[in-house]
Amino acid sequence: MTHTLLDNPNFTGIRRRTPDGRHVVAVSLRSYMSVPEIRAALAELLGDQAGEIDFAVLHAGGEATADAVSDTTLLTGNFHAMHAPGSVVETELAERITLMMTEDAVVSMSDSIGDLGGDSLMCLELSEALISMWGVEIDPVEIFRMNSLKELADDIEARR
Repeated sequence: MTHTLLDNPNFTGIRRRTPDGRHVVAVSLRSYMSVPEIRAALAELLGDQAGEIDFAVLHAGGEATADAVSDTTLLTGNFHAMHAPGSVVETELAERITLMMTEDAVVSMSDSIGDLGGDSLMCLELSEALISMWGVEIDPVEIFRMNSLKELADDIEARR
């Protein structure tokens, strides 16, 4: 069973709860929001029911319909899933990145720098932080090209 999300000034959406307790949500943006900002807004809307949130952002022409949160669509893997940090490096990296975001951002290890709304300045700042935190030098362009914060944390671990 699908449910329409309460009206939000930044997006419209539809959600359903999967048998394993996750919330699958499709949102059609009305204004720019980064993935962590969307995740924070969804957590606030869903409250205690949030559980694990997997969501897809529907871009130009995409509609928030029941098909957007169907099992078939979920199997395509085009959802932003919430993954908590698992190691010390992942935790410290997530904390550092959270300091660079808006205060209501919810960062996941599956986010890429692009998902975070990051740009060359953010990558440069993060590159400098990696040197001071772990003595690891990673070019800002490499940081931007990584698929996830988990991949970045793994690279940091390998270079230590």
